[in-house]
Amino acid sequence: MADNMEEMAGPELEQVKIILNTLYLCIEYAVRHVAKHEGPEAASDLKANMLKALESGDIDMALLEETKTFELVISKIEQLTWDDPISEGQG
Repeated sequence: MADNMEEMAGPELEQVKIILNTLYLCIEYAVRHVAKHEGPEAASDLKANMLKALESGDIDMALLEETKTFELVISKIEQLTWDDPISEGQG
């Protein structure tokens, strides 16, 4: 695989998109699992703590360097939902 996004050809870039979407679905699955097995409040706490860690750079400092990338990741995490009235008020 290429060292950076600019070196990627169409198919490679599509593969990266598939990987990122799959990882997002895995995060969503994890949040739903927490909600089901530990309760909606635990899932809400997980989401809130994940956002806090992303915004502070605790998860990935490089994410803070590119505004568009940062905003995209934050918005995707904010969109995480499950059948839970607590999450409706938080993101």
